[in-house]
Amino acid sequence: FYLLRTDDGVLIQVHNRGLRHGPPEVMARLAVGEVVDPASYYFRAAPTFSAPAGRYDWLNRSLFVCVGARYPVSIRLWFYRVT
Repeated sequence: FYLLRTDDGVLIQVHNRGLRHGPPEVMARLAVGEVVDPASYYFRAAPTFSAPAGRYDWLNRSLFVCVGARYPVSIRLWFYRVT
């Protein structure tokens, strides 16, 4: 679990279950903090959101998929709503 804070200060809880795998040499490079092309490994997840009533409660009623990339000091996630 983790929290997102929107630009207007709303906290949204995220539960993001997923998979990250790839060839052993790619995963070893990620493990030591090297920059690796995200296309060389699989990083996908299925997030669920818990948002308060109001502007963001539509997140509670939608299905999402997520694509991720691991960088030396961060992780970048892209969320897509399934329509």
